[in-house]
Amino acid sequence: MNELEVARLKDPKFYLENFCKVKNKSGGMVPFVLKEAQKDIFNTMRTDSRVMILKARQIGFSTAVTSFLYHRTITNPGRTTALIGYNSSLTTELLDKIKTFLRTTPPELRPTVEYNSKYEISFPKLNSKILVLPSTENVGRGYTITDCLCTELAFWDKPEEKMTALENSVPIDGKIIIESTPNGQGNLYHRMWMAEDNGYAKKAYGWWWEYSAEHIEVVRKRMNNPRKFAQEYELEFLASGRSVFDQNVVKEQRTHILNVGDKTTDYEGNEFIVREEDDWIIFKEPIPGKLYVCGADISEGVEGGDYSVATIIDRMSGEEVAAFRKYIPPDIFGTKLDKMGRRYNNALMVPEINNHGLTTVTILKQRLYPSLYFRPTKFETLGAGSSDKIGWLTNKKTKPIMIDDLAQGMRDKELTFHNKYFIDELSVFVYDDNGNMTPQEGFHDDCIMAAAMCFQGFKILYDKPLDQINLDEHLPSSFAY
Repeated sequence: MNELEVARLKDPKFYLENFCKVKNKSGGMVPFVLKEAQKDIFNTMRTDSRVMILKARQIGFSTAVTSFLYHRTITNPGRTTALIGYNSSLTTELLDKIKTFLRTTPPELRPTVEYNSKYEISFPKLNSKILVLPSTENVGRGYTITDCLCTELAFWDKPEEKMTALENSVPIDGKIIIESTPNGQGNLYHRMWMAEDNGYAKKAYGWWWEYSAEHIEVVRKRMNNPRKFAQEYELEFLASGRSVFDQNVVKEQRTHILNVGDKTTDYEGNEFIVREEDDWIIFKEPIPGKLYVCGADISEGVEGGDYSVATIIDRMSGEEVAAFRKYIPPDIFGTKLDKMGRRYNNALMVPEINNHGLTTVTILKQRLYPSLYFRPTKFETLGAGSSDKIGWLTNKKTKPIMIDDLAQGMRDKELTFHNKYFIDELSVFVYDDNGNMTPQEGFHDDCIMAAAMCFQGFKILYDKPLDQINLDEHLPSSFAY
C-alpha cells in the first residue's frame, strides 16, 4: 500500500463513504454518503478539539460524530473513545452504529476485534477501544478517555458533575463533542451554548439543513404544537418560566443581530463594517444634527460579577448605534461614557444612580457632561415634571415601569437592537414564583437594564426641530444700534 493510499484511508470521509454502510429507514444497508450538514461538522471536528452542536431532529449527527470518532479510533493507536448517552436505549443505539460500521467493512480492511461486549469494543493491535456508556453519576471516572461524544446533553440528569469529570478525563489534544437538541433554558447545555467564550466551537443546524420548506410544513402541521416545533426543529431554547418579553418579538429582534466584522449600511446606504473601538461596538457612526440617547447600567467592575453596560440609540429611528459591555471600574466607565456621549452629538445620558452609579455620575459632572437626564418627580401624577436629581433610580416601583415600556417599544417596532448579548438576555428574562422579573439562574440582565434606561430618555427627548415659534417673524428687521 503506497503513501497515497494510506493517506486516503486516514481521511474519515473517504474511508466511511467507501468502506462502511448504515441502516436506512426501512432497515436495509446502504452506503454511508455524508449529507451536507455531516460534511460541515466533519470539517469542524478535524480542526477543533472541543465542539458543541445545536441540532434539529433527525439530521444524523449522532451517526456523523460516532462514525468520525470510530474512524479516529481504528486509525490511531492507544485511543479510548467514549460514546455517552443519557439513557440505556440511546447507548444501545450508539453501539449498534459501531457494530454496523464494523460488519459492513470489507474483511481486508476490517480491524481486528478482541472484545465485543454490550458496552465495549476493543482493537488489540492498536491498543484502542470504544466504550459505550450511560451518563451515570460517575461516568468517565477511572478511565483515561482520549475522545468523547456526549449526546443529548440537554436531557442529562446532574450534567454539571458529569461534564466536570469528563472534561478532566479528556486531554487537551483529545476531542469532546457535545450534540443535543434544545431542552428549555437554564440547564448546563443551554448555559454552555450561550457562554461568550468557553473554548467550544459552536455549530447550529436547523431543519433547513435537511428538509425542504414543503416537507417541514407537513411536519409542522402534524406536530400541531408551535412551541415543540420551535424547540425540536428551529433550535429555540424555550423559557421554563413565564417570559417577560414576547418571544415572537425576541425572535424578530434576533434577525437584527450584528457582530464585529459584519457588513451593514450607513444612513446614506453606503457599506459600513461593524467594528470595535475603545471597547465599544460601533454599529453606525454619528450623523451631525441627529439626536441620540445613551442608557448606562453600572456595576463595580469585578470579574465574575455584573457587567457595566451602555447602549446608544438614534432618537429618530430607534436603532441601536453603539454598545458597550465590560467589567470596568465605575470611574473609568464614566470617562468612557463622557467621551462616546460627546461623539454622538452630546447624547442624552441616562445613567443608573444606584450603588456604584453615584461614582460614574460624579465623573460625568466633573467632566461637565452637557446633557444629563433628570428623573421624574413622581410616576403616579399626571403630567409630573422632572426633578433636580440626575440619573435613573431603579427600585420596586420604577423597575416594572421601565421594563414594560421597553417591551412595548419593541412590540410597537419603535426600537431595533443589534447587540447579541441584549437579545440573549431577553430570552432568559422571566417572572419568578413571586412575580418578580429576573434573569434565570446563571444569566445577567445588565443589557436589558441599560436599554430600558435608554428608552426612558428616549421618551422625553423630542425628535423634531424646536420650531414651534419662528423668531424671525417677531424680531425687528433693523436695529438702531
